[in-house]
Amino acid sequence: MLLITIFDLLTTILQSLLFVWICNNITSKGNKLSKIHQGILITLLFANSILFTHGIIEIPYGSLIMILTALTFILLFYRKSMIDGLLGFGLTHLMLTIISYILLSVYKAVIFKYNPGFSEEFSLIFLVFIPAWMIYALIYLFRKQFFDLIIALKSIRPSLIFVLQLNYVLIIADTLRSYWQAQGMFLSMKNGIYVIGLIAFMFAIVYFAKINDNAREVTMLNAALNDKIAELKKLKHDYGSEISGLYGLYQLGKIDRMGHMLKNIVNRYNSLTTALNINIESTPMVASVLNSAVASGIDIMVYDSGEYEHLNISDNDLLKVLSNIVNNSIEALKEVENPIIKFKSYNNYSGIVIIITNNGPEIPKEIQDNMFEAAFTTKDNKTGDRGYGLNIVREIMNKCNGKITVDSNKEWTYFRIEIPNKK
Repeated sequence: MLLITIFDLLTTILQSLLFVWICNNITSKGNKLSKIHQGILITLLFANSILFTHGIIEIPYGSLIMILTALTFILLFYRKSMIDGLLGFGLTHLMLTIISYILLSVYKAVIFKYNPGFSEEFSLIFLVFIPAWMIYALIYLFRKQFFDLIIALKSIRPSLIFVLQLNYVLIIADTLRSYWQAQGMFLSMKNGIYVIGLIAFMFAIVYFAKINDNAREVTMLNAALNDKIAELKKLKHDYGSEISGLYGLYQLGKIDRMGHMLKNIVNRYNSLTTALNINIESTPMVASVLNSAVASGIDIMVYDSGEYEHLNISDNDLLKVLSNIVNNSIEALKEVENPIIKFKSYNNYSGIVIIITNNGPEIPKEIQDNMFEAAFTTKDNKTGDRGYGLNIVREIMNKCNGKITVDSNKEWTYFRIEIPNKK
């Protein structure tokens, strides 16, 4: 049993590392833990697991208390970014639960059904511990795809309450599963029910997260509309006072003063826009690019949570890319009722993803295939100076090893920009 204990301890260390590694890679740069704090958290998670799994502390529902204690440690260390820490904890716990359950199910099937003749010690090592380590190694090898998937889920911007509920549901479900597993039932039936339940649960996570994202968007739109209504009421009051002043000047015969006052009113009217500007954490560069859309009477919504400091692109080239895409969107929205541009950015494992969306007319597939070619345009091009903006964008993307794609349907047109960090 000494060998089993050694493998169990090593697996516990690896799992503690996974919890901290995943949480630290999906959190934003300013909230990442230092190496010292990572080491302390790994030690605490390891010690917590040893206390409850090796019989040092034996109490009812010890497994549940162990997991809640680990969650508390995560909350304390990631208190500046609780959603990141909780999301990392929940997904890591879910992944480890699935791996453990499947491997233990295979182990029991081999031992009780086929009776291979190996000792229990070697069967556990070769059917549970070593395969688990191999899966952990695969996660590390495909870490870019793994983290991009998690960060994409994070980009839906779930609320803190939603993520807390998700974690507690996962914990309670796993605790019930551990007791339910001991009851008699065919192995294939258990596996089938468990896998179907997990798949349904993951779909529910994505579905309700999207609902939460849409609800947040509607709430911000309502708040912006209320602000705009208050602004228009103030203008109505100001114009009423100015009209009274104009009538007074007319009665006094002061025509020059009237002209000067009218000029100020006209200038202020020309600078007035009814466009909504819903902006969250926008960088100065992004704000400056989108100002032209607001000036054109286009509503904008910005979720700018990406980090631009270490990208493999100069500020000037990034400005060209964003300006050309936004200008292209403004052009497409000229004849659209209630035009809107959505700007969203978030970090992925290797850099940043920027998605610029507009509700302009659908772009046919044949145009999508050619729109990044030089001099390609669907507008009148008698002067020969049209059709180069998107071609410049593609050249810049090639230079920085980035990627740009476009997708369009009857409701929205999406420009997706991926820019890697400097190596």
